[in-house]
Amino acid sequence: MRKRFLSLAVIFVLPFAVAACGNYNIADENAPPQNVEEDPFAGVQEDGDLGFLSHGEASPARADDQSVLPYEYHGGEFVLDYQFSSEGKLDSIGFLLFLDGKPQAYKVNGAGAEYEYLHCFRTSEKHEEKFSFVFTPDTGRKDDTLNMTVVSVTRPDFQPDMKETSSYGWYHQSFERVLKLHFNEDAPENGSINGESITAFRDVSISEEKITSSFIENELVRAGWNGVTMDTLDNSVYWTLIYDGEMVYDNINLTGKDTLTVRYTLCGTPGARYGISFFLNHKPISFEGAVSCDVTLSKGNVWIIEATIDTAKLDGFHTFYATAVAADENSVTSKTGSILLYKED
Repeated sequence: MRKRFLSLAVIFVLPFAVAACGNYNIADENAPPQNVEEDPFAGVQEDGDLGFLSHGEASPARADDQSVLPYEYHGGEFVLDYQFSSEGKLDSIGFLLFLDGKPQAYKVNGAGAEYEYLHCFRTSEKHEEKFSFVFTPDTGRKDDTLNMTVVSVTRPDFQPDMKETSSYGWYHQSFERVLKLHFNEDAPENGSINGESITAFRDVSISEEKITSSFIENELVRAGWNGVTMDTLDNSVYWTLIYDGEMVYDNINLTGKDTLTVRYTLCGTPGARYGISFFLNHKPISFEGAVSCDVTLSKGNVWIIEATIDTAKLDGFHTFYATAVAADENSVTSKTGSILLYKED
């Protein structure tokens, strides 16, 4: 299993996990900054690591070189046996599941299990647990071999209360494990129909545009991607997320606002394929008739998704974030920092 230490030494940056054939380093030196003035973990363990989390497949079939072989899909529901272990002050762990970059609703083994896009597990100071993802793929044709990506989310049940806390701090951080699923049968047309998505977007536009020097200097640099040039864009993948034209790292007060415009961009390594999804309270937001947008990056271009949120549909407190999940090998998967959308009483 892969292990990720949550250290105070890197608490002032937003981790950008790398998933490339067993390379699971956090590229902290390249990651955008995060506002952690009210970090919920602050002072918990000032003299060392906050804890660690590891997760991965349980008892997989392996090749002679001990690499994990692709799993085999034979129709109907698919079961992925999984396990995780944690230590420290994590309190709870959640898991999102993606297939070919698209969110998959799943249930966990056990009586009364329900289909959800994220299931939350309570943890103790030292915790180990085995469970199974049970889902019906909603994509995949016979002879396809697709990425099956498990993304962990630390303390997914935490939400700032705007009294004692106003940001997510070190909570809601993520890293992923990528496996392969080979299809011996087509996925059914009604796969993952049991998952609940959210209808919150309107006026959605999806476009691919030429990258300009202004975009690099203003948008990428504002998002924390320093040192990027037209010549080095191909070396990595870069994303930005802007709310009503502003970079936000903690919360947005929707009181008195009729709408909120979000603008997400993704650019970088040519040929990299991604599924881009937006989540509200860990449920994907449906748009353009789906819960994700499939894009392939191309040299010198940037994908732009703009959408308007009708705030009349958002009473109370809501957690919002976006994911770009790699649909191919050797590409980076990312989750943006969680933002609180709220209205005052």
